[in-house]
Amino acid sequence: MAFACMDWTFGSQAMREAEAAFKQRTAEDVYFGVGTFGTSDDAQRGLGACYRLQIGTEGGGVAKDLLLQSINTGSDVSGFQFDLQVGDGGAGAFDTCAGGATPGHDSMYPGPYSEDTWGHIYGGADTRDQCKNLPAYPSDSAAMMAAGDDLVTLCEYSFDHGVRGATGANPSILSIGRVECPDELTEFTQMKRNDDPSGFTCGDSCHQAEHECLLNSGGTSLEWCLTRMMDCRKPSGGFIDNVKPDLMLDGHKIVQPCTSDGYTRIDVQCGCIDCYC
Repeated sequence: MAFACMDWTFGSQAMREAEAAFKQRTAEDVYFGVGTFGTSDDAQRGLGACYRLQIGTEGGGVAKDLLLQSINTGSDVSGFQFDLQVGDGGAGAFDTCAGGATPGHDSMYPGPYSEDTWGHIYGGADTRDQCKNLPAYPSDSAAMMAAGDDLVTLCEYSFDHGVRGATGANPSILSIGRVECPDELTEFTQMKRNDDPSGFTCGDSCHQAEHECLLNSGGTSLEWCLTRMMDCRKPSGGFIDNVKPDLMLDGHKIVQPCTSDGYTRIDVQCGCIDCYC
């Protein structure tokens, strides 16, 4: 089996290093991340595209803009919404984080996927304090330990930096627009399109929010909401049938997933016709 990579998670040590390298190169000070931006206005439903988001003040606010790559799709993500991979963001309908018959083979983390441990299946932990209930490391723990990450800290980081509210609220997206994908970010995913716009700010092409995220006031619309997830599953962008080769750069056509340790990449660069390259 193939899995999502844990260093894609918002606030991982490698992601923070990439943010610093990007800032040094461009003077742009942003947070990086990956997730899902579903759109019917794109031939590839947004896969591989990058978006810059300004976020509202729920939970104390997000100090910087987010520059995020969409590597997944989902029928429950559409419109002006981004579903960001954060530590314990909720596994949704396709959990491969925990609860498999053979942890380390068909699931990543030890133990069951229970609400006592993981929180809600949609949204994960509601409070920062609940993060401490999580298993710190995958069943195959060596790579995550070596990377300097652990799931408890990644969960806490998402609360500390405002991408989820103190009681689980979903922050509002104030503006969103497509931008060029930085090499520092696509190095994580190995997915890069050939139709990127030029530059890392969306300017006049930014879409301005029409209202706040309505989920926090009892609504059901996901538009203008920064939602969250972490299902540990290989994303849609890792399946060749979901990708249009003519939109992708050679050698960067699909997402490079990980083994069950969450860090060891599975080489998809086979280099021959019809392979995953």
